[in-house]
Amino acid sequence: MDGIQTRKVAQLGDDGKNILVAYLLWWFLGFLGIHRFYLNRPKSGLAQLLLLALGWLPFFMGWVVLGFWWLLDAYFVYQYVEEHNRLHGCSPMAVTLTTRKSVEGDLDYLEKLHSLREKGVISEEEYQDRRRGIMK
Repeated sequence: MDGIQTRKVAQLGDDGKNILVAYLLWWFLGFLGIHRFYLNRPKSGLAQLLLLALGWLPFFMGWVVLGFWWLLDAYFVYQYVEEHNRLHGCSPMAVTLTTRKSVEGDLDYLEKLHSLREKGVISEEEYQDRRRGIMK
């Protein structure tokens, strides 16, 4: 019955990029460029990895550049995820939940049904059918 269940639906896509995963990779492994590999940007990911490895050579300038690049990626990660999902026609991974209403929800629904029956909006037979559906 439609009145008995609460349904929260989101699409489940196995090929979409997830914004949460991208930001976790950026935060914890961003200095390695791992988030860029995840977002299908391997050339810039490799550049970040090389900056980390060789950035100390000219007075640590590579590390300074990498630090600014890492901060800028906080803004660009969202755009890269949205762009990838839009171009490939996919959606990020999500979950679909179907849960039963609480007892209070059922009681409220029964009261509304009773009110509708009293007002003549629904018939006695329809009222009994819906009531039986809730009591199952």
